[in-house]
Amino acid sequence: MRKTPLSSRRGTKLLAALLTAFALIAAACGSDDDSSDDGAASAPATTAAAAAPAATQAPADNMADDMSISGSIDVTGSSTVEPVTNLLAEAFSEQHPDVAFSVAGPGSGDGHKAAAAGEVPIWNSSRQIKDSEAEDINAAGIEFIELRVGIDGISVITAASNDSVDCLNFEDLYSLVGIESTGFDSWADANSLNAELGGSGPFADGALEIFAPGEESGTFDSFIEIALEDVWEHRVEEGHADENFAVRPDYNASANDNVIIDGIAGNQHSLGWVGFAFADENRDKVRLVEVDGGDGCVAPTPETIASAEFPIARFLYTYIDAAQASDPAIKAFVDFMLSDEGQTYVVDAGYVNLDPADLEQSRSNWANLTTGKTF
Repeated sequence: MRKTPLSSRRGTKLLAALLTAFALIAAACGSDDDSSDDGAASAPATTAAAAAPAATQAPADNMADDMSISGSIDVTGSSTVEPVTNLLAEAFSEQHPDVAFSVAGPGSGDGHKAAAAGEVPIWNSSRQIKDSEAEDINAAGIEFIELRVGIDGISVITAASNDSVDCLNFEDLYSLVGIESTGFDSWADANSLNAELGGSGPFADGALEIFAPGEESGTFDSFIEIALEDVWEHRVEEGHADENFAVRPDYNASANDNVIIDGIAGNQHSLGWVGFAFADENRDKVRLVEVDGGDGCVAPTPETIASAEFPIARFLYTYIDAAQASDPAIKAFVDFMLSDEGQTYVVDAGYVNLDPADLEQSRSNWANLTTGKTF
């Protein structure tokens, strides 16, 4: 992956001191040299922090100017957002080696639980925080700042060797992995339900092995909300489906994306879903299935995800404990995350940058310490 090194300013203070001394000597000699004005031209890095949304590069400049930052930063939550945080932490640590990072990705739900327990200052989520989770965090006396950090698609995947499926629509997905498919051992078992739903079947016969994230994952929640919820709720209204569960319980659930990829790759007629970036970097093992959300089959790519043409896409989030936002290490790190340079790591991790309006909203939330859900 491409890595853009931070600009080093280790000699800034020494240079400023030399320029000041030179200016005093020149003034004493009656010189008209105005070189001291050039030193003043670099000063806006100090004032730009208060206007971070307007000066988009200012946060990273402020961070680089202070070489004495030290401390530790714990980040947990979404496994999808974890690669972005790892890249950011690596780049930040090159400039600030005295800041130690601990980055984990057990799942979005686990991240919100850790926040409610007061265990972390920063946590990631591959979906927006639920109202119930926000209430739990607030009940613990913690206020949070919400930042959108990127866009990701959710890829429906099968084994690279499986050439029997090219595209699936939402009715197909529900008939294969929805609650009414419990007990289906082969793709063909879903044909009757698929026909009833108006899916694109019939499916060819083949052992149906499903590997996907578990309930602790934001990817699990997002997949249900985007791909299954409409069909499921309609079936509940008709009295066919359990109103408490959208997904069949008899699948191979894992919080580890590597386990999902290996499971898919090891079973020719497998089916599952993971974040696009992770599926994309494992194309030698898995096949990314096109998805029809009602406007035809669309393959997941950075371009189709950014344009919302690909129907299973979602925003990625980072949350910060507002009470810890003034910690020098945390402030500098989040400044860097939201800077123009920091945003390059979203793309380096395989995701899609936010549109300018959403990025400015995140910068405004951070600059003004705006708490609660804002998107």
